[in-house]
Amino acid sequence: MALRNWRSNRRLGSALAACSLVLVAMSTYAFVRSRHLDELHRTLASRAEVYGSTIGGVIDRYEFLPLAVAQSDLVKALLAQRGDVSAAEVNTYLERINRRSGAFAVYVIGLDGTTLASSNWKESTSYVGQNYGFRPYFKLAAGGDIGRYYGIGVSTGEAGYFISQAVWWHERVIGVAVAKVSLDWLERSWRSHGDSEQILVKDGNGVILLSSIAAFKFKLQAPLSAAAQRSIREQRQFQGEDLALLPHAVRERFADGASVISLGNHADYLAVSHRLAPLEWDITVLAELDQVQAAARNAAVAAALGWALLMLGALYAGQRRSRIRDRLNAQQALGRAYAELEVKVAQRTADLQNANLRLQAEVSERERAERTLRQAQSELVQSGKLAAIGQMAAGVTHELNQPLAALQTFSDNTRVLLARGRIDDALDNLSTIADLVKRLGYITSQLKGFARRSDDSNQSASVRTAFAQTLLQIRTRRGAERLVLSEDWPEEDLIVPCNPIRLEQVFSNLLSNAMEAVPAPGGVRIAVVARQEGDRVRIEVTDNGPGVPAASLDRIFEPFYTTKEQGLGLGLSISAGIIRAAGGTLAVRNRSADEGGGAQFIISFTCQKESHA
Repeated sequence: MALRNWRSNRRLGSALAACSLVLVAMSTYAFVRSRHLDELHRTLASRAEVYGSTIGGVIDRYEFLPLAVAQSDLVKALLAQRGDVSAAEVNTYLERINRRSGAFAVYVIGLDGTTLASSNWKESTSYVGQNYGFRPYFKLAAGGDIGRYYGIGVSTGEAGYFISQAVWWHERVIGVAVAKVSLDWLERSWRSHGDSEQILVKDGNGVILLSSIAAFKFKLQAPLSAAAQRSIREQRQFQGEDLALLPHAVRERFADGASVISLGNHADYLAVSHRLAPLEWDITVLAELDQVQAAARNAAVAAALGWALLMLGALYAGQRRSRIRDRLNAQQALGRAYAELEVKVAQRTADLQNANLRLQAEVSERERAERTLRQAQSELVQSGKLAAIGQMAAGVTHELNQPLAALQTFSDNTRVLLARGRIDDALDNLSTIADLVKRLGYITSQLKGFARRSDDSNQSASVRTAFAQTLLQIRTRRGAERLVLSEDWPEEDLIVPCNPIRLEQVFSNLLSNAMEAVPAPGGVRIAVVARQEGDRVRIEVTDNGPGVPAASLDRIFEPFYTTKEQGLGLGLSISAGIIRAAGGTLAVRNRSADEGGGAQFIISFTCQKESHA
């Protein structure tokens, strides 16, 4: 009976342990996946807004074009059939306007829908003589409104965005001016980013107009209504495309409209959409969930293993308590049996026992102290190794990121310049790339000095030249258009005892921090003032940001200390070390409101008369 109960309890305990293990793994998987999805959702939402702003900005840039053409006296004369203005003159005028604006085409349509003049009049796919009276953008403009429309050109077979304006003459519409803008270059730029994320742009009917995946363009994620099919067919909006359904399935839906979907390749994506209200388009950014699911699985496995170890530890502790209890019972029984003998021997052995106890206590205390000392020494050695390796790795990573980003930008630009035949500009870019490679080589060569100090004592640099090289890299970064720079240099070149590449690193860190201190889309104003004061060179770099928090002023140059949500906190620490190694100083202060506010970094060097760099 007892054996049966023991087996039953054992089976019940095993079942409960297995259930708890599964519950811990599932809960951990759900929690970690939710956290990663939230983070990825925020990132994709931000990216969708950026892509939307880019599309809106491109279209807004061409809004003026048809209006400018509609106000041309030459165009009005052609449409009103007054004077001796010929279509050839208007063709030449439109060709010149189109070439300057960079649009796909600019053309003028009569009220009967026939194109009278076009910028592509020389081409075999010229619009001249073609009738576009069935297009919505023509009907809207002919009625006095602004026409906006996306579709495939019936003459060229090229997709584009059409913007139209009415041409007025004596308070009546006499024709329509149209500009066609190609957005294909946006898709090419999206595809060059790799597979980390995908972008889809859909119109109000759900047709994918733009896509970073070429196979998805002009496909549907949901069937079209009969009215939508009829409208598209009558307008010949997507002539030559079958508008097939894209195989996909929605796995999850979230309250804010985001969803987890699977596409034709069976991969799961997080899809986050952003509404482009003026265009009535939706831009959707997709990111694969492989990394999210892998992180959740790893966390679930780790939690399950930890829980299993915890349960094994509890089982071991219970068994150990049982053995101790049995041992205590046996000892008590033995103690009662030998009680009389112990009483008789107690007095004779009391002194010896006391001495032995004191000796044992001393030995135990000494052994414990020795173990503690050895453990502390081992931990200190290991901590020192890890700290040295971590700081070195973080420092090299931080220093390499900036020239690598500039190198990527210049190499992309060089490919474009070569494709366009601009050899001289490409050679200039290659020269800059060579300088950046030289800079990377210098940074990596510093690893050789990890076990011995390098000697930069005989090197010197031109302050103005180093700043110009730094600015060349900064101008290539995203957001550099916000930078408004004010420079105040003396007539005589200032030479300081510092390695030129290291001085560029200092300037790069200061300019990057200033740009990050002013949130987009605000302008970044940076003032650089350099002057010689006796035998010292003083360089001031001032920004219009919020300044350094007062509590951080004393610690801002400490390694791994940062006031930003992201970053290693090494930039200013490395910069201060470079200046200090060159015999100079780097300081920071917050300017008062009367001075204009912002943070001001002051670099001070001993001036040199000649350069040895």
